[in-house]
This record gives sequence, structure tokens and C-alpha cells, in this order.
Amino acid sequence: MLELLAAADGPQTSAQIADRLALSRSTIGNVLSALQAREWVSRRDDLTYELGPALLRIAERERSRLAADPARQRALEDLAREVECGVALTVVDGGEVRFTAVVENRGRIPAGISVGTRLPLIPPAAATVIAHADRPSREAWLAAAEPSERGKYAQLLADIDEFGAAVWGVDSRSVATLDVLADVVEHLAHDPVSRTLRERVLALLGQISGAAYRPGELDSEAALPISYVSVPVLDPDGTASAELLVGPMRAAVAKPERDRYLAAVTAAARVLAELR
Repeated sequence: MLELLAAADGPQTSAQIADRLALSRSTIGNVLSALQAREWVSRRDDLTYELGPALLRIAERERSRLAADPARQRALEDLAREVECGVALTVVDGGEVRFTAVVENRGRIPAGISVGTRLPLIPPAAATVIAHADRPSREAWLAAAEPSERGKYAQLLADIDEFGAAVWGVDSRSVATLDVLADVVEHLAHDPVSRTLRERVLALLGQISGAAYRPGELDSEAALPISYVSVPVLDPDGTASAELLVGPMRAAVAKPERDRYLAAVTAAARVLAELR
């Protein structure tokens, strides 16, 4: 209901809200009364509703807290310019992965995702962060995968520990699928009623990034398809506070270019670590 009011062109009547959310008017009335009592919505003299002062205070406080640090944002934009593709920064937040920064004016990464988007913390999400986490966190992450794939993801964590990064392959069909799903996510972002469907599509997006290359495979002189390259942003104690991703989304990347991506994203992660 709050998302609907935030997206609406103007104040809404309870009947309009009920129709948009496909709920009974009595249910909408009860919810509006509860929200109004806490000043999350306000009722106008014409009996329409709009966002209330309590919610606006919270939103303002959160906007200040989540505002991008200028130096951090500059480092991300410099990276996007250098690698000529999209860039994202994520953190693990409980049982989810939260996107704290996205630079997409040079490419869409990850497809259809913006700042504040959350994805379920299931493999392979946040692999470079989990590779530097404690044993219980690694075990919980692996347990969230399908039993038949846990061995593959355990190997991925070991490879990241050795190689320091994860490089993901992708085929042309997956690139096309990601692009279509991105359009679906962006469309659903403007329809609060479809929030559940949007979350399902986002979860699907997180599973189509392709398979990670083994370190030896990246030594090949052959051009390889690359979707994303991810590295951890390390704290002084060796744990990872965030994951930095770049998204070439290219079907053929020669070894010199792969090396350039890895060098650029690794250097940017070190800069971000110094800024924390």
C-alpha cells in the first residue's frame, strides 16, 4: 500500500487503493486506519490518502544513511570507465545480498538491478564474500544450494581463496535471457501489486550468471565468454565487507582483456578497502 501511494500521481481514495491491490475495502480501511494512527499515511479533507510525516522522516533519515560516499562513487565510476561496462557493489545483509551502489551508464549490471535491490543469499551469490567468511557462514551458504551442486560451490570457494576472484562464463542464450528478464524487472518496478513476481524474477536473475571458471581455464589463450567478474573488498582482518562486480556480458573475451578486467577490478577493490 505504501509503495502504491509513493508511486501514485496524487492522493488516492480507499476505493482506488482497494481496486489497485485487489483487496476488500474493509481490509484496506483497517490497514489505512492503523497506518494513519502511526502517521505513516495522512488522510486529507477530501478523504483521500497520501504518505504521512512519520514515513517521510524515516525516508529522509535512510536517504542520508544510504547516500553514496563521493570518494567511493568516484572510484566505481572510474572503474566503469576503465573497463567500459557496468559496475556494482554488494554487501551481505542477513540472509540477503543488498546492492549498495550501481554504475550502469556503461552497461547493465546486474541485469535489471538498482541500488537497494536485495537477492536471496544462495549460491553463487556473494561467493567472494563467503570465501573469506568464517566456517559456519560458509557451511550455511553451501547448505542453501541444491545438494547435487554443493561440491561445485565448495570448489568455487577454494578457487576464490587461491585466485582471489571469480570469473563467470555465459553463453549467448543466457545473455539474451538476462536482457529480457531485465526488461521484466524494470517494468514490474512500477507496479507495486507485482512485488512478489518481481522478487521471483530477481531470484531467477541471480541464477543465470553462468558457471565460474577454474583458475587454470583462465590461462587459456582462447577467447572466452564472460558475464561477470567479482572480487572481495577486504577488511584488515582478511574478512570481506563487500563484493565488487563488473559485467562485461560478452560472448568472447581474449586473455589480455580478461587480464585487464581482473587487474582493474582488483585495484578498485583495494581503493574501496582503503576508503572504508
